[in-house]
Amino acid sequence: MKKLIAILLLSSLSVTLFAQTPSGTDLFEFNKSRNKKTSRGLKVLGGWAVANMAASGVLYFNTKGTDQHFHEMNLMFNGVNVLIVAASLLPKEKNDLSLTKTLQWQSNTEATYIANAALDLLYSSTGLYLTERAKTQPKQHDRFRGWGNSLILQGGFLFLFDTSMYIVHKRNGKKLYKMMDKVSIGTSGLGFKVAVHL
Repeated sequence: MKKLIAILLLSSLSVTLFAQTPSGTDLFEFNKSRNKKTSRGLKVLGGWAVANMAASGVLYFNTKGTDQHFHEMNLMFNGVNVLIVAASLLPKEKNDLSLTKTLQWQSNTEATYIANAALDLLYSSTGLYLTERAKTQPKQHDRFRGWGNSLILQGGFLFLFDTSMYIVHKRNGKKLYKMMDKVSIGTSGLGFKVAVHL
């Protein structure tokens, strides 16, 4: 009998908790907004990459020395960016996620842009290293200087892009966290208490 009462109490608690979570419509709209922001950002990144590849594709054949190596690295670097953007835009965006999945996606999105910003600083630092190394490597001077300047430019742009995207998603995430503020779970004596703040 005690087991039956415990099961009934726990099942009613889980039903109550489920009922108090943000509505499916709220989550759908939030996920739609997040996906739209991500898609816009990827299109900006893709535009930057294609513009760089077009300009450097022409200039590579019309320059020599440091400038030619600058455009060479731009082509290689932005070729990777185009592949990343294409791979990211191909899958169908999911807007109808559960609360748990929505929280995971939001957290992962923010963490991804922070990690990318750290990588961007590494690209620029590598570029600075190569430009300094060029001073002591006469045979590789043009290559190191050209590649270094390109990495400084690309890393700088990506750092601005990724930090901007992080800020956009962090601000958007506040809407999700406000939805979560309406639900609190705690203990009250021997039982559980669920409060919904309207």
